[in-house]
Amino acid sequence: MPDRLQSALRLLFAGLAAAFATTGLLFFLFPDGTVRALNAAGSPLGFPPAPPSALRFWLSLGLAYMVLVTLLAAQIARDPRGRAHLMPLLAAGKATSSLTCAGYFVFSLPAFLYLANALVDGALALVALGAWAVVWATDGAPAARDAALLRAVLDALVPRGGPFPLGAADTDLDAALARYFARLHPLGPAGFRLLLRAIEYGAVVFERTRPFSRLDPAARERALAAWDTSRLGPRRQLLASLKLLALMHFYERPEVWPAVGYDDAYLRRKLLAGPNAAHHAARLAT
Repeated sequence: MPDRLQSALRLLFAGLAAAFATTGLLFFLFPDGTVRALNAAGSPLGFPPAPPSALRFWLSLGLAYMVLVTLLAAQIARDPRGRAHLMPLLAAGKATSSLTCAGYFVFSLPAFLYLANALVDGALALVALGAWAVVWATDGAPAARDAALLRAVLDALVPRGGPFPLGAADTDLDAALARYFARLHPLGPAGFRLLLRAIEYGAVVFERTRPFSRLDPAARERALAAWDTSRLGPRRQLLASLKLLALMHFYERPEVWPAVGYDDAYLRRKLLAGPNAAHHAARLAT
């Protein structure tokens, strides 16, 4: 993960921890005042007021929840990448709070405090999930599952014994593509992983089959053919881009040249015997 992104996530979750702690403390110390303030905010908008309650049992449960989310956010802020597994837990708590308040707003009382909490906690759940997705996508050390998925896609695109005796499995094509995306942009590996995931689960969404990596070789070729002939332009473009990059790197592997009739020595001799020999000699020497 880039250092700037790591710092931004630290700042984000430290801010969330401070906000959760402050909000929980205010709710605990001034429960009736909090309800009155939210009622006052919703009154000009036409929302009915939420009734006050002298019962404090729910307040103790709410305080426990706020302490928990504060501690989760504080722990994540210390090491967003190493503790990214806590982000979905934080998102689950906020999503539960959001959905229950939305349910009370719709089916019980359309009070402003229900709507406000549903919107705020729903947004916070999305923020936590988005941060988790960013950490996952920018992980610089691809998991074995990602490497296996890449090999499965490349084997289907350039199968052994297809147009040429050699296939992707006979070369370092997977490593070459990974290096290409790493050089392309700091977020290149993240985009590459998302592209592979699109193919992995595109088979489930569009073809109603198992994930791409769990298909047999023939089914994988059919799945890619479905991308190639899809009526959705982005699907066709995504596969065409991947196919172009894969074949471009495949054809530049020296072990593939004899199969495609490329004679590097012959072309070098022709270039060095031509009118721009000095230019080509300098270029080939670099």
